[in-house]
Amino acid sequence: MTNDRGEDEEDRFFVMRTFTVFNVDQAEGDHLDHLRAGGGENDTAGEVVIDYEPAEAAIAATGITVRHGGAAFYSPSEDFVQVPPKASFTEPDEYYETVFHELVHATEHPSRLDWNRKEAKNTYALGELVAEIGACYLARELGVPASENLTNHVPYLGHWLKAMRNDRRFIFVASSQASKAVDFLLAYSRPQAVEADEAEALVVG
Repeated sequence: MTNDRGEDEEDRFFVMRTFTVFNVDQAEGDHLDHLRAGGGENDTAGEVVIDYEPAEAAIAATGITVRHGGAAFYSPSEDFVQVPPKASFTEPDEYYETVFHELVHATEHPSRLDWNRKEAKNTYALGELVAEIGACYLARELGVPASENLTNHVPYLGHWLKAMRNDRRFIFVASSQASKAVDFLLAYSRPQAVEADEAEALVVG
């Protein structure tokens, strides 16, 4: 586009990434039986047994140090993630979502995406929303079901709503950065899939 001075400028705009979601009953394949109600050989009393090994493998593949004990946080200065012991969580889902949240924060580090510093309008609310959205993306990608306990999400709502009222682009910026963080983290355990996506993007482009 051309500005008021007659100079060419790059036109930038934000695009929200969307995902197509299906009910498991709409999908076919024996490998999904463990997700179906009352299905799978490992079911106990009709309950679905969730396989968390993909999540464990993806976490380990990042090489980011995960310590257990005390509160959950990411230390930028020492570059490690800390979460409470797994046994302290009511459900395993909550444990993995907490780890994912902090791992997304870890992509802020200068040796990774450095998004905290590059985002000129970065705020606490934006950083937390990126981490929350990223944690949801990671959970869905790795087969971790959504936790029904929203206690840990509620404290952030006020900050997010205020930020969204003040900046219409807020949710788009957060979603875009969350997608980049998730792609970055999954690239450690899915390098071939990421390379295929990049190759396809080059062909399409």
